[in-house]
Amino acid sequence: MSDGPLGVRTWGPSTAYPAGVALAATWDPALAQREGVALGEDARARGVNFLLGPGVNIYRAPMNGRNFEYLGEDAHLASQMAVAYIDGVQSQGVCAVVKHFVANNSEYDRHNINTLVDERTLRELYLATFKATVQQSHVCAVMDSYNLVNGEHMTQNKTLNTDILKKEWGFN
Repeated sequence: MSDGPLGVRTWGPSTAYPAGVALAATWDPALAQREGVALGEDARARGVNFLLGPGVNIYRAPMNGRNFEYLGEDAHLASQMAVAYIDGVQSQGVCAVVKHFVANNSEYDRHNINTLVDERTLRELYLATFKATVQQSHVCAVMDSYNLVNGEHMTQNKTLNTDILKKEWGFN
């Protein structure tokens, strides 16, 4: 397993790929797929089976320390770019790990911050890209965010992890 999503971060020198927000600014899913293929090739060459990327949280809080790696603030654009990126990575026999599920708006005090978000905003903005990666590109794995969402840590959030991700969307 290796951290990503802007390169394969294991031993030795590594190619640094464009930030997610820069990739999304191209509006070019074919380019995102080519980047995914290249990342998948890099991962395979290093013996990496799981690449922790792409990062697809919606860019909603301007001070979020991870905004550079996310695919912007438009849920439709982010969905199209993420699906293509994942298709590319997984075409090389490497499992993509979409992250950070969900509403990861701050790196500051990230284990304790509580993102309060209503159902409509959650579904139309925050969940849309994750849903696309599960249902369209059949992403291998989903990494929960560190924060709380509506008062519950994501790693123990039954509504989001079980009811929506697994039961509603069919994530295996």
